[in-house]
Amino acid sequence: MGVQIDTLSKQFDEFIMEAHRLKQLYAPQITLLVGLETEYITNTDLDGIQNLLQRHGDRVEYIVGSIHHVNGIPIDFDLPTYRKALESFGIEDEGVRQEAFLLAYFDAQYELFERFKPEVIAHFDLCRLYDPDLRFADFPVVREKVERNIRFAADYGALFEINTAAFRKKWSTPYPAEDVVEVYMFFFFLKKNQPYVNRSFSSDNS
Repeated sequence: MGVQIDTLSKQFDEFIMEAHRLKQLYAPQITLLVGLETEYITNTDLDGIQNLLQRHGDRVEYIVGSIHHVNGIPIDFDLPTYRKALESFGIEDEGVRQEAFLLAYFDAQYELFERFKPEVIAHFDLCRLYDPDLRFADFPVVREKVERNIRFAADYGALFEINTAAFRKKWSTPYPAEDVVEVYMFFFFLKKNQPYVNRSFSSDNS
């Protein structure tokens, strides 16, 4: 039997209390920020996050926005479970199935961004953990979702995490990969009314 919601909620309350105790204790030496990382398995999780934020108010000083599940199935646990998430769409054509998976991931991510506006965006492209050579530009509808999400987060001032855990998982770059960084840089310079001429978010970018 899994851990009960009430138990987890109490554990989080205790974490907040202890984190702020340490924040105050070490204030003369270091600045500590107390935050939480999101999870979105079902809408119940989003409601739970909302309840936590309402209960603790500004004692939660920042949010790390991340997605680890698609169709309620973990996508970063191991390769067989990732494949189970892909297969949950019930689509035989591999390319169409991959597209549906990616669309579901980025739509869930966007819903999270809209609802909570997390200050930090974690591992933006975790959806390709087990397929690091995948390029979103090969899926035009997915590319539009990627650009939508990045632009939305950039417009409200989110920071995008550079996560080196990807190196342990056989990537040649951190999360996010270079094609996502290029899109972010494009919108970053766009906000400053400056051109970004090195944009390479295209299907022939390797």
